[in-house]
Amino acid sequence: MAVIGTNIAALSASNYLTSNQAALTKSIQRLSSGSRLADPSDDAAGVAVSGDLSARVRRLQAAANGAGDIVSFAQTTDGFLSTIQNMLTRMSELAQEATNGAFGSSDRANYQTEFANLVATMNNIASNASFNGSPLFVTSSIVIAINADGNTDSMQLTTIANATSLGIDTTSINTTTAALSALTLLNAAISCVTNRRATVNADISKFNFYIANINTERTNVTSANSRIADLDVADESANLAKQNILVQASTSMLAQANTSQQSVLKLLQ
Repeated sequence: MAVIGTNIAALSASNYLTSNQAALTKSIQRLSSGSRLADPSDDAAGVAVSGDLSARVRRLQAAANGAGDIVSFAQTTDGFLSTIQNMLTRMSELAQEATNGAFGSSDRANYQTEFANLVATMNNIASNASFNGSPLFVTSSIVIAINADGNTDSMQLTTIANATSLGIDTTSINTTTAALSALTLLNAAISCVTNRRATVNADISKFNFYIANINTERTNVTSANSRIADLDVADESANLAKQNILVQASTSMLAQANTSQQSVLKLLQ
């Protein structure tokens, strides 16, 4: 039917042009952002899931950082304990030498001077040892979250480091008898420090495993989020080329439809 009141072809071409232009704009938006969720309305459920996964990744990273801080704290503690262990070893060596009855009082006094200095130095180290402002040798515990769900674990702290806690605060080696007694106390003190070091290093191992587990989960969650939120550039590039062609084709068809009714005017001539 030849009509001039309504150009159905032009209306149809215009609708297709509008639709194709919207699809082209969306494709450009996705490629520009690198995300298939650049327009959240495209996948409302995906936006919600991706948001939850992104938050979980951030929490896991924070948990890994916290556990890493605990490891550093424990390593610092073990470093101080290692120094104290070496000092105790030297003190036991001095006590052993002081048991020699052939030494005179002046020689024994020299041993006692070094021994007393080591005790004072040990107390000074123990009282000032800290990590980022937190004392290392106190009776307390450090609690830290070890996953993204708020589960926690802890590292126990003790005062084992100074002469009082090790039972050698009143020890001397100024006589043979005192030196023999000091040897027994120093052997017990060395065992106490080495046991404490074993506990601290067990905590280091434990939290390193936590960190490895957190990092594994973080990788998996990041991968899951990527499948939801990240754009397949190859597929979208092909779609962009398609939409470009469709826009050009619909534009051309709209122009042709707008001119098609001019032939109807010839019937009026």
